[in-house]
Amino acid sequence: AMSGEFTLHKEPNLRNPRMIIGLPDVGYVGLRVIDYLKGKLGAEEFGHIAPHGFSTVPWVSVKNGVIENLELLRNGFHFWRNTGGGDDVVLFRSEQPTARPYEYVEAILEVAERVGVKRMYIIGSFGAAGITHLEPCSALGVVNMPHLTETLTKSGVEPYPEYKGIGTIHSSFLWFAKARRLEALGLWAPMPHYIARLPFPWSNYPGASLCLVQKLNSMEGLDVDTAELENLAKETEFAAGY
Repeated sequence: AMSGEFTLHKEPNLRNPRMIIGLPDVGYVGLRVIDYLKGKLGAEEFGHIAPHGFSTVPWVSVKNGVIENLELLRNGFHFWRNTGGGDDVVLFRSEQPTARPYEYVEAILEVAERVGVKRMYIIGSFGAAGITHLEPCSALGVVNMPHLTETLTKSGVEPYPEYKGIGTIHSSFLWFAKARRLEALGLWAPMPHYIARLPFPWSNYPGASLCLVQKLNSMEGLDVDTAELENLAKETEFAAGY
């Protein structure tokens, strides 16, 4: 048991909640999706993971030679109650843990279990050769139980065909969730490698965020308005064309 690793201000009583998790990736796409959903749904914060022990790289602000603030590993859990009769949603966003990443994943899964989550999505992006900013964005998926591949294909997400190599924190989520018998789906939006190579914020590719929100809408019947992301994606195409 990992209790003491997280702080919950309240324990919301939720109906069949689905959890969506975003951490930093090449274009900060996962975090952007979480922030977008948080804003559109009006999700309410209910807790965070105590950052001590998970971070070796603090975020610090100094003014006129005086240290004014130091923050370790900003992260937070939010919830949204679905009044439309569908499932409730739990959102988690976090910076990258730089220490004890496996215990960090377990702490997140423990909170998920506490509030009744049975299915979770972890989302992100990666730089891919062979695609350009003029194509409609796509998504690839990896799941932790075979029956979930149907959920991917029904929404037009291609199951990742084959991979052997270094994993990411996403891989740990899928694997440790399986050990707790929680369904987990990893969704990856490829973005053009020439954009992924740029430093943030130029690498922030709204087409990839749009694609992931559309897939989550489709898989979970969320009905989140995507107009704002659609406009941003169009602007990016226009700018990249010059």
